[in-house]
Amino acid sequence: MNTQTEITSDLPISISLQPALENGFEVTQVIVTITRDDFISSLDLQIEENTASGTFEDLEPGIYNIYVEVYEDDVIIATGSGSGEVIVGENTVVEINLEFVQTTGSLTVIVDWTDLLPEYPQRILFIGNSITYFNGGVDLHTMNLANNIDPGLEVYCSSVVGGGWTLEMHFNNTATIDSITNGNFDMVILQEMTSRPVNDPDLFYYYATALDSVITTAGAQTAFFYSWPFEGEFNTMIEQQAAAYNYIGQQLDAPVIPVARAWQHSLQENPEIDLYIEDGNHPTVQGTYLACCTFFSFIWDETTVGATYVNDPEITIFQRDALQQVAWDTYLVYGD
Repeated sequence: MNTQTEITSDLPISISLQPALENGFEVTQVIVTITRDDFISSLDLQIEENTASGTFEDLEPGIYNIYVEVYEDDVIIATGSGSGEVIVGENTVVEINLEFVQTTGSLTVIVDWTDLLPEYPQRILFIGNSITYFNGGVDLHTMNLANNIDPGLEVYCSSVVGGGWTLEMHFNNTATIDSITNGNFDMVILQEMTSRPVNDPDLFYYYATALDSVITTAGAQTAFFYSWPFEGEFNTMIEQQAAAYNYIGQQLDAPVIPVARAWQHSLQENPEIDLYIEDGNHPTVQGTYLACCTFFSFIWDETTVGATYVNDPEITIFQRDALQQVAWDTYLVYGD
C-alpha cells in the first residue's frame, strides 16, 4: 500500500497597530482574508497591546492573495491588500501598506492619512533653544513673512524654547508636552542643540523619536530645523549634521528643513553678508531672516523673492533680495 504524505505550511500574520493608535483610533478588530483559486479563508486576529496577530494553518504551497480590514467598533478605518507565496520550510515576509479610510455617507474614499491634514500647515509650533528664539524668534518672523506674502494663509506660529535646551530637556518638560498635546498644531518643528547630532546622535535620535510619538498622537506632523554649524567648524560639522538629520527624517518620515544648507550657500555666494554674531554660533538679524525665508519656501513650496517684509530695519534691500534668492535656490536643490 502506497502512503502519500500531505505537505502543508502555516502563514503567520502580525500587524502593528501603532499608526492607527497615533492618529486617534482604537482598533477593536482586524480581519485578514486569504484566497487562492477557489480557496478562501478568513481569520479574526488577536489584538494584544499595539499588535494584531494570528496564523493560517495547514495551507498548501502556492501564492495567496491577502486582504486586510481594520475596524474601530463596526466602522472600517483601514484596508490593505497584497500577495505572498507559502513555501514549505521557508519563511516569507510580505509587506502590506494599509491606507486609512475616510467615509462620508454612502461614499467610501481611500486616502493616505496625511491627506486628512491641511494641505499646508496653518498652526506651527517651534521647539528649540536660543537658535530658535534669537532676534525675536523664527516663529514670529516666519509667521509675519508668510502672512505678508499671502494673508490668505492665516499662519499662526508659536514656540517653546529654553537657552541651551536639548530635545531631551523638552521631552521631560511639562510645558513642552502640554503645548504639543493641547495646542492644536498642524506641524511641530524640532530644533536640537547644535552639537548633539554630531557628538551624541543616538541621544538625538531617541528623543526626536519620543517627541515624534507625542506629536503624531496629537494629530500634527513632525519636521526638523536643521540648523547651521558653529562658524569655526562649519565645513566639517555640516556634513555630520546632515547625516544625522537626514537619517532621523527618513526614520520618522518627517521633513528636514535644511537651513544650514541655505547658510552654506549664502556664505559662498554673499560672504559680505554676516550671518553670525561674534560668538560664532548665534545669528545676526540677517541670519535669522535667511532662516525664515528658508522655512517659508520648504513649508509652503513657494519663493519669498519679491516679499517686502524684513525682521529688522538693519537689513538692506540688497541683503533682503539676496537672502530671499538664496533660500529659494536652496529649496530648488534640496526640496521635494
